[in-house]
Amino acid sequence: MALFISKPIMWNTEGYRKPSGVKVNAKAFPGKHGFGHEEWNGSDMLGFDDDGLAYRAFHTERVGYAPVDEEAGRTFVFLYASHDGVQELVGVAGNATCLIDDEGERKELAKRLRLDKLGDQAWAVPRVQTLHENDRSKFDKVWQADLAWIPTWKCPADMFIWLDKPARLDSQVIRGTVKLLTMFGTHTEIDQKEALRMLDSIPPKSRTPAWRRLRAEIDCAAETLPHDLSELEDRDDLNKTSRRMLLDARLGQGRFRRAVELLWGERCSVSGCTVREVLRASHIKPWKLSTDRERLDGHNGLLLTANLDALFDRGLISFADDGEMLVSSRLGKSVRTLLRLERPLRKEPNRTQRRYLADHRRRWAFDPA
Repeated sequence: MALFISKPIMWNTEGYRKPSGVKVNAKAFPGKHGFGHEEWNGSDMLGFDDDGLAYRAFHTERVGYAPVDEEAGRTFVFLYASHDGVQELVGVAGNATCLIDDEGERKELAKRLRLDKLGDQAWAVPRVQTLHENDRSKFDKVWQADLAWIPTWKCPADMFIWLDKPARLDSQVIRGTVKLLTMFGTHTEIDQKEALRMLDSIPPKSRTPAWRRLRAEIDCAAETLPHDLSELEDRDDLNKTSRRMLLDARLGQGRFRRAVELLWGERCSVSGCTVREVLRASHIKPWKLSTDRERLDGHNGLLLTANLDALFDRGLISFADDGEMLVSSRLGKSVRTLLRLERPLRKEPNRTQRRYLADHRRRWAFDPA
């Protein structure tokens, strides 16, 4: 499972690369001090590496009783701002981990990222100087006290979008409400469909590879097996034999599995493992996007050991037209070695298999477009 949160943050007119001096409610921290901790969310200063992997830190205020600890690394945060009578999506973070209650890691990150240097950018804003009575030492006390409050989240860099041009949100379309919440200290837990609607508010010309990865992750974040099986049972256009074949195929069994096994010689498509109990007949083009014919097509399948199947299903590996394994940048060198990755398919895919693999690469942004 996964957790989806929509979170209001303050508006910024500098692309969230530095504070812009926007006025907000006088009772809020930005209203008292002239800047908000989220105003660097679009800055390259918040990028860092950990064990050879690229990450992004970013800020939101607290999220109440949302189960962020239980869903660490599986939380999707949609950040939006309200201004001039509109609400706009400004950023999205996927597979995020909340650091709000982990003061130690926040302090370590603040030191590692040298966030103290950002104080000069905040002080350069006239409104900040005015609110601190033009006294830099007074400002510095506030700045140093809350420095570690900037990185309250982290996520993989390739699962992070910050929009150069914010995307207008229609709350009526997304949630059936007049508007989204506006207070920085509030949040909304949304469902998978609402998350996809928010993500799809980003116009096509602004949909980067990160957008495709996020959409694919959200698509498979919820457990759909019970729903898919129930849907097949309820269809009145299927005869008994067709329904049974499709039910088996959804479970990776029956005619579909046998066709996949025969295509791959009853061995793992990568490792050559022959232990049937650990082999999965995995659809290349996912069930929900496939036609009934494609759902039963053995060419739309790979026979993979459970670990490789999980990696393939979540877009952490894919395969080129010649069968070479493509590995996501989210898997570090040590993990690649541990799992013996970067091994090719045992044989070059045929024309039909290449078509299905191209769909997998596109959805998970292994291909440029």
